[in-house]
Amino acid sequence: MGAYIEINSELCKGCKLCIPECPRNVIEIVGHFNTKGWQYAVPVRNEDCIACKKCSTVCPDACITIYREA
Repeated sequence: MGAYIEINSELCKGCKLCIPECPRNVIEIVGHFNTKGWQYAVPVRNEDCIACKKCSTVCPDACITIYREA
């Protein structure tokens, strides 16, 4: 069973709160900008996600969705 996250780039303000919460270093800020001019977080190693939900719990903008594959 695998897991992965999606980050809504238009809602993300790049606060980086999710990055240290991830025990598998799935999320990074890589220099992309959304239409509001914010650098947003990106799941760069989604294959390492364990769906612990820590990233989505700390996200103040609720822009992270977690999926578990059956």
